[in-house]
Amino acid sequence: MTLWPDLTIAALALLFAGFSRGFSGFGAALIAMPVLAILYGPVEGGVIMTLLEVPAMAMLLPSVARNADWRAIISLGLAPLVTIPLGAWFVVWLCTESLQRVIGVLVLIFAFLLATGWRYKRAPTLPVLLGVGDLSGVVGGAANMSGPLVVVFLLAGPNSAREVRSGVMAYFSFATLLRVAVYTAYGFYSMSLLLLSLTLLLPSLAGIWAGSHLFQGVSDRFFRYAVLVLVAAMGIVALVW
Repeated sequence: MTLWPDLTIAALALLFAGFSRGFSGFGAALIAMPVLAILYGPVEGGVIMTLLEVPAMAMLLPSVARNADWRAIISLGLAPLVTIPLGAWFVVWLCTESLQRVIGVLVLIFAFLLATGWRYKRAPTLPVLLGVGDLSGVVGGAANMSGPLVVVFLLAGPNSAREVRSGVMAYFSFATLLRVAVYTAYGFYSMSLLLLSLTLLLPSLAGIWAGSHLFQGVSDRFFRYAVLVLVAAMGIVALVW
């Protein structure tokens, strides 16, 4: 493929990915990463997504800062730092494809349970938050699928749509900062990837802006079911990828 068709396809993927991120707080990688990996390679695609996440974080930060439950998010975001190496160890000794499919099944089960209207009523205690964070670290290190578990956990609580969305965004901000540090340590960044990311920045931010504005006009019920569809999609991708 030549340069302009590649850029057009990548821009469209990032437009829809940004829309998902702006509306729900997540889902951008689910939409854009397969396209970027095909066009530019899996490592390069991951670098592009990470570079684009930094201005996305800055754009969404005011809303996140006002509405996120930082006590919960800090516990969820920092706990995985301890258990990600354990997940990476599992990669060596276990079949990660089988583990990913098990996670996909669990995500689909919990998505179905939440679709029935089930939610836990009390605010989670610190041990629960650390436990979920630790589990997400193991799963993320082993199968790169920490996100759906945290999204399901936040969605199952008593918080409003605005609080859930802000919590999801804050959690993925932690993950983005960790990826920036890791990619820097491995020397993945290059001037060509930086320029390509700058070229694709506008459609990404445009999608985030559109998704954020749509979110302002929806009910909590609509938001929860829309997010459940995205979570179920993640579970299905885990089963068939």
